[in-house]
Amino acid sequence: MFDKEISLLNKLGLTDSEAKVYLALLRNGSASGYEASKISAVPRSKIYNILESLTMKGYILFAEEENNNRYAAVPIDEIEKKVKNETNDILDELTTSLKDFPSNTDLDYLWHIRQNSNVFAKCREILQRTESELLLQIWEEDLPKLLPEIKRLEDKGIRMGIVYFSNDEKSEVPLEKYCRHGLVEEKLEEMGGRWITLVSDMKEVVFGQIISDLTVEVIWTESRPLIVLAAECVRHDMYFYKNADIFKEAMQKELGEDFLKVRDIF
Repeated sequence: MFDKEISLLNKLGLTDSEAKVYLALLRNGSASGYEASKISAVPRSKIYNILESLTMKGYILFAEEENNNRYAAVPIDEIEKKVKNETNDILDELTTSLKDFPSNTDLDYLWHIRQNSNVFAKCREILQRTESELLLQIWEEDLPKLLPEIKRLEDKGIRMGIVYFSNDEKSEVPLEKYCRHGLVEEKLEEMGGRWITLVSDMKEVVFGQIISDLTVEVIWTESRPLIVLAAECVRHDMYFYKNADIFKEAMQKELGEDFLKVRDIF
């Protein structure tokens, strides 16, 4: 119970025990130290140190009583404002302190990115500085995570080549220019999951496999050979489906309705 909430509070700097006490007080109202221990299932030997720590961190308040203090949780909307303000202040100070540090990255290294959210945070950051060309392979599940940035580039007239993968042939894509990739089931079986390829201005690339919402094997690099290789993968998909649009009838006669025989290369 509350595993998700405890995990999120961990990310804000609370220990498991602190998170349990805060959530117990938030749910049950004010309590004495003894009562807080009981409702949170945190041992009495630890409860007063935890209550003191939560008070210092601004997550709870206390009222002095003759024999014992009472404790109450600060509402989560107040915590939200407090954390945002503190984080912004820290980032402002850190940015000022570190602005003169060298930021160059060794170009030939392959830098691994862990977790789905970090992958798309990196992609959004790259898209924000894309100036002339975007080449992209992306799956239906992942497009919404980048769509606002892609639309902004489209509105600016940036040259774009987007290959879109979807199990649903009728799914709508709110973009003017893209090509829809077929053979999706075959690709999933072959690769073991979906993937992403993003090449920006032929200067940097993010590419790799998205196994699940938690598990990814993705790299970012500025290595020129890998940028060229990734860009050619996107372009070759686009070449094929451009020809398929023009010579559809002839290609279906030779390769099958879904062009499956194009994969028979051996």
